Amino acid sequence: MFLAAGDNFNPVEHLYDRASTWVSLWNVHGKEFIESWNTNMPGFMALSQHVIMMWVAAAICILGFSYVTFARNSRVPKGLRNFLEPIVTFVRDEVVRPSISNPHFKTHGHGEHGHEHHEHKEGEHHDHLPQYWLADKLVPFLCCLFFFIATVNLLGLIPGSTTASSQITFTASMALLVLLTYLIGSVIISVKVEGGVGAGLKAWLFNLVPVHFSTKPMDLIVWLLLLLIEVVGLFMKPVALAIRLFANMTAGHCLVLSLLFLNLLIPSGSEVWRIGTGIPTVLMTVAIYGLEIFVAILQAYIFTYLSAIFIGQYLVPEH
Repeated sequence: MFLAAGDNFNPVEHLYDRASTWVSLWNVHGKEFIESWNTNMPGFMALSQHVIMMWVAAAICILGFSYVTFARNSRVPKGLRNFLEPIVTFVRDEVVRPSISNPHFKTHGHGEHGHEHHEHKEGEHHDHLPQYWLADKLVPFLCCLFFFIATVNLLGLIPGSTTASSQITFTASMALLVLLTYLIGSVIISVKVEGGVGAGLKAWLFNLVPVHFSTKPMDLIVWLLLLLIEVVGLFMKPVALAIRLFANMTAGHCLVLSLLFLNLLIPSGSEVWRIGTGIPTVLMTVAIYGLEIFVAILQAYIFTYLSAIFIGQYLVPEH
């Protein structure tokens, strides 16, 4: 494979989002279909390898969880359900519940009521809400994020496929879902807590700043400066999520592909040296490839964990 590669071969072409989606599967008719579809449809509906891989990942997640929910819904988990259930439980107990607490629907009082505000029985929370009431409502969303991103990452390691998470538009769309979740959710909770839209929006704005509002000149300047920083941070957090996932997945694939085709730098005519250098580079690539399997799952976990932290930070601000 190394020797057959032409001079114009690009080892990182695997990372590109190509419009010719698996044309070889349908030969010329597949190419005609893809070109006809992309010509007559809007740009956001264009077919490409990344789009197909996202569809495949979504289908795997939907079919897999539908199977274990309806076909294998037994008291004793076994098979695929025995594999998925501990992962879902881990995401719920170790990621979502520690990061997202219940909202404080009671008015923040003092004295006797303020004392009751901090002391509650196990299994209960403010306003007699069940413990982890809000966190458990967000478990399906965050589990969906984890399994979908992990499946996309793992599918990208199959030879001949492509990695959708190495495209910044994919990771940005995932981060946008997180942004809308804590942005809209925090506004809704603030409105519900304050009992009115105007008061809720005002409380949401003032809760962004971790200090009390004051009309004193210097205090006001500091408060406005902190407000600006918090508003920037509000939108920079999903940007960091998108760039982190995109950069890690792109870097890992670039490393594997660069090592795999490193011996192509040897001038033609030195086939013996190419074979001699190809053996250690292939062994190194196998080792890095095994690490990439771990990284694919790790990056999905990190994305989900940071998303849970950001959502909990804005849905229920401690200050």
